Amino acid sequence: MKENKAFTHLHLHTEYSLLDGANKIKILAKRIKELGMKSVSVTDHGNMFGAIDFYTSMKKEGIKPIIGMEAYIHNDDNLSSKETKQRFHLCLFAKNQEGYENLMFLSSMAYLEGFYYFPRINKKLLREHSKGIIASSACLQGEVNYHLNTNNERNRKYGAKGYDEAKRIACEYQEIFEDDFYLEIMRHGILDQRFIDEQVIKMSLETGLKIIATNDTHYTMPNDAKAQEVAMCVAMGKTLNDKGRLKHSVHEFYIKSPEEMAKLFADIPEALENTQEIADKCVLEIDLKDDKKNPPTPPSFKFTKAYAQNEGLNFEDDASYFAHKAREGLKERLILVPKEKHDQYQERLEKEIEVITNMKFPGYMLIVWDFIRYAKEMGIPVGPGRGSAAGSLVAFALKITDIDPLKYDLLFERFLNPERVSMPDIDTDFCQRRRKEIIEYMIEKYGKYNVAQVITFNKMLAKGVIRDVARVLDMPYKEADDFAKLIPNRLGITLKGYEKNGEFIEGAWELEPKIKELVESNELAKQVWEYSLNLENLNRNAGVHAAALVVDSQKELWHKTPLFASEKTGGIVTQYSMKYLEPVDLIKFDFLGLKTLTVIDDALKIIKTQHNIDVDFLSLDMDDPKVYKTIQSGDTVGIFQIESGMFQGLNKRLRPSSFEDIIAIIALGRPGPMESGMVDDFVNRKHGVEPIAYAFKELEPILKPTYGTIVYQEQVMQIVQTIGGFSLGEADLIRRAMGKKDAQIMADNKAKFVEGAKNLGHDGQKAANLWDLIVKFAGYGFNKSHSAAYAMITFQTAYLKTYYKHEFMAAMLTSESNKIESVARYIDEVRALEIEVMPPHINSSMQDFSVAEFKNQKGELEKKIVFGLGAVKGVGGEPIKNIIEERAKGDYKSLEDFISRVDFSKLTKKSLEPLVKSGSLDNLGYTRKTMLANLDLICDAGRAKDKANEMMQGGNSLFGAMESGIKEQVVLDMVDLGEHDAKTLLECEYETLGIHVSGNPLDEFKEEIKGFKNLVKSIDIEELEIGSQAYLLGKIMEVKKKIGKRSGKPYGTADILDRYGKFELMLFEKQLNALEELDINKPLVFKCKIEEQEEVARLRLFEILDLESAREVKIPKARYKDPDKQKEEVREIPPMEILASSSCSLAIVLENDVKKEFLRQIKESALKHQGKRPLYLIIKDKDKQFKIQSDLMVNEKIKDDFKGLEWRDLA
Repeated sequence: MKENKAFTHLHLHTEYSLLDGANKIKILAKRIKELGMKSVSVTDHGNMFGAIDFYTSMKKEGIKPIIGMEAYIHNDDNLSSKETKQRFHLCLFAKNQEGYENLMFLSSMAYLEGFYYFPRINKKLLREHSKGIIASSACLQGEVNYHLNTNNERNRKYGAKGYDEAKRIACEYQEIFEDDFYLEIMRHGILDQRFIDEQVIKMSLETGLKIIATNDTHYTMPNDAKAQEVAMCVAMGKTLNDKGRLKHSVHEFYIKSPEEMAKLFADIPEALENTQEIADKCVLEIDLKDDKKNPPTPPSFKFTKAYAQNEGLNFEDDASYFAHKAREGLKERLILVPKEKHDQYQERLEKEIEVITNMKFPGYMLIVWDFIRYAKEMGIPVGPGRGSAAGSLVAFALKITDIDPLKYDLLFERFLNPERVSMPDIDTDFCQRRRKEIIEYMIEKYGKYNVAQVITFNKMLAKGVIRDVARVLDMPYKEADDFAKLIPNRLGITLKGYEKNGEFIEGAWELEPKIKELVESNELAKQVWEYSLNLENLNRNAGVHAAALVVDSQKELWHKTPLFASEKTGGIVTQYSMKYLEPVDLIKFDFLGLKTLTVIDDALKIIKTQHNIDVDFLSLDMDDPKVYKTIQSGDTVGIFQIESGMFQGLNKRLRPSSFEDIIAIIALGRPGPMESGMVDDFVNRKHGVEPIAYAFKELEPILKPTYGTIVYQEQVMQIVQTIGGFSLGEADLIRRAMGKKDAQIMADNKAKFVEGAKNLGHDGQKAANLWDLIVKFAGYGFNKSHSAAYAMITFQTAYLKTYYKHEFMAAMLTSESNKIESVARYIDEVRALEIEVMPPHINSSMQDFSVAEFKNQKGELEKKIVFGLGAVKGVGGEPIKNIIEERAKGDYKSLEDFISRVDFSKLTKKSLEPLVKSGSLDNLGYTRKTMLANLDLICDAGRAKDKANEMMQGGNSLFGAMESGIKEQVVLDMVDLGEHDAKTLLECEYETLGIHVSGNPLDEFKEEIKGFKNLVKSIDIEELEIGSQAYLLGKIMEVKKKIGKRSGKPYGTADILDRYGKFELMLFEKQLNALEELDINKPLVFKCKIEEQEEVARLRLFEILDLESAREVKIPKARYKDPDKQKEEVREIPPMEILASSSCSLAIVLENDVKKEFLRQIKESALKHQGKRPLYLIIKDKDKQFKIQSDLMVNEKIKDDFKGLEWRDLA
């Protein structure tokens, strides 16, 4: 390593200057050390995202970190002004703690108040927060240099005024920062830099301002230049061949050695020395916390005194108020606990209170208690628990959780271990729809700048970086796709292998030989690979953590982390990511939005409306055999956690008969246990196929609930405690070591375990064998507390599906109404449950899917699910609300009545069109075709009616007081255009609903497609095994063709429809050519392979067959993740005739001289073929025809009895 004391890099962009800086911090630290430099600064563009990552990484290498930022500054005194886009660069460095906090404040305000294209500060703010900060004039975009650089035409055009103005501005900064403002000089070989060089030196002499030599460093090594350009292209959506893209004219932006810098600035050596002067001035030491030596400060609950006073109590501190609330809460919980167990609960509670108090966490517990209390008071659904917190009786007593930890043998030590100091971590599930209300409560309670969500950084990972780089290098899509698919689907996969803790972890290069073959045989692939290696793991963009929230009740957050404004949500977000929040003394809380809680809430509301019943989940019979029968059947679509094909198969194999079994299913239904044989052991022992044996009799009470199989982490802890004599705290440490596969700790503790077992009178060899068994299964062990809490939601949803299937499935459909594929899937499940779904209509639909009773043919009331108007794409909430409110006064009798009553300031043409297309305005006197052709006329009539009503309000009526209260009846002058053909109707329905209502495009081909077996439904694609073969039958709805930029070859996508929904296939030249030989107006069969892309199952097309060719192929059964699904007989695909209404009525066309005897035949046939389609008669008389509605409901088979006659589908 070289020695250097004369130069420090002070202008440096890391990977946190997103897709601009390409200095990976860990590699950068090693390079700085290698070059002998003792200090270095970070100056990312407008942010401090990487400050702590940079700080800790440099400290680790023995390098002094200087925390800085290249700020954007504008000259308007109004920070948030949008009068100009002009902004200048200014480098700022934190000298000390005060400067660091000021820097965090400036960065925060730049995003929260000053953001306009870029995060900006102004000089007014800078003056107020300049203490402890050093500043420098930055690059050519700095304000001083901008005015000096009149050589640049663009500068002159936009106001560069020359030397005198530049000098005035430099003096202004000198006034703000005094001796802590420096002039920067850069020498990259750029003409504009050479132009201002002498002027900067002159200014230094005239003002006394010192000069610093800097290099605008964006990447680490000289040969990283091209890769950094590729990253910039990714950011801009450009390719390297795009002529108009932003590019560097030189490649000098790397980490130059002190010797290189000395050579460049040989004429002004003091510019190098001054960099060290700044480094010496910067003495910031950030007080970083860690669990072992310097634990984070536990949060306090700032409302303890006020809350206590409101309750008539006199508590001054968190600990005493917390203990009081826990004890009072337990009294309520004990009502449902047998009296003989009360002492056990009291003892456990006091033990937990003592541990929590000693660890100084009462404030934390009260914060959680408070926001959950608020949610429940506001009627916001809260989950019964999540994670290890479900093992705490205190949490149960405080109603933070709703699962009794003693009843299910859950361990407090799994939540808080007094022998391992770490912050508690309580995750809370809230109703997805209302989660935002809890965040708003926290902001209102603690302050705007005291609460923030947490930033995340999406990285350029193995598959993604290949795709990104391939796009920038113009690699044809298919080649890029094939290249990316060579990367194995393995969690944490890297492009190349690496050493970790003395072990070599193989990467894609080592695992997939085809990558090497491709890279060595294809020059373009080689370039893609090399740039991808360089850019892999680089930060790509910033996002917001799905759940995490940080709260500081004492200080605004910018004292500990700079803040950021989320572009997506507008909410306040930390600039430091999760990993660095606890080190800067911030505690996070997880607020998760759980869709199932929203489904449950909606279902309970429908049940209340329908039955006037309040379902109390806390008093459910957890041994209800009907609920277990539902789960055992595998009919678990919609049931929380266990609805996938894999779980359906597991449910049928395991046949759960107790709540403990459901807890176990959730723990076992993961790849590790499934592959390890644990599941087979569990199932076989449950059903008596294998004997249950215990190595020690003391293990029986621990392992009995899981039939002698080690399933949970808590069981590992209890075994180590019971057999080895460890405390539960020590056992938790061993559990963690086993989970991390820490060989040394496990080896050390094996001897201690065996010795402890001997001391308790156990056989040493048997104990050693037991330890080895524990080690084998510990890696697969699941957190029972989490599994038990989630099993509660599983049971609740299973209960609802068992006893209130209409209401539950309506709520499920509402939850998925913005996802076409999911709606189709759940409607398929509704069909399987023999529930009818009514199409949307303004006279029957609510905002969401609902349940209503309709008379069947026997005159009996029958429950049906009604399609929600909110699921009609493009209508909008306001028009729907108005339609439903007005309908409360009575159904709409005609289109004219609808127009006269609805507010057309809310119902626009854009909202009306999807209502018509979806059939929501059927039966109001006009066909869909007529209404669509007259949308403008309808809207004009509506607006005219609104105007007339407005004029008649109050005393302004033109018709006098006698007219008040008269509602103007709209009269329409519309010519009946008849109805669209069936194909157009279906297209309109699919466009607005995502499903077909009045039939299916494949209906006309039902004879041709009869007899095919083993075809896969589009809704089952996710259930298939990766790598398996699948045949799908469908009709191509649209082909989108493109031309590859580099290859010039055609490619495209095809949208294909089967009876259950839509799927998409990628088409390349060969397949596009094959399509030209086929009739795409007819159904086709598609031979595909199931592949995984970004953890989602995708279809890869191999062959397209017409029906005739497909009949000659023996189509094999598809391989499903659920083995039982393969054994089921694949039924012939039934027609998608699920929705009964006039929009799918069936009409037989007759001449006007039809005989009564023939009419009797029609009636007899109709009674024989009863179904869900209203039967109409169309009587033709010369040039006129009359439509007569019968009271008969029929199915398609009636047509077979009258093949010679014309049949029509009516809307």
